[in-house]
Amino acid sequence: MFNVKRNAAYQGNHELARTDRIHTTFPLGTTEEEMISEFHSELVNIDINGKTWLKGEMIQVTSIDNCFEDSTN
Repeated sequence: MFNVKRNAAYQGNHELARTDRIHTTFPLGTTEEEMISEFHSELVNIDINGKTWLKGEMIQVTSIDNCFEDSTN
């Protein structure tokens, strides 16, 4: 679970910028730094002007909670 906040530089009104927690998954062995970097670089949207928006441009990870490993395999 990522705790996130709106990126102060983002002035749009995308729904993602209004959230404060996001649940996500990563492969075992992924470090926190890798998780945050990968999360920030994910494509969110391409607006009507052709601008590509990444998650890191809209929101920033402030902390990570509830990390656990899947033991079903």
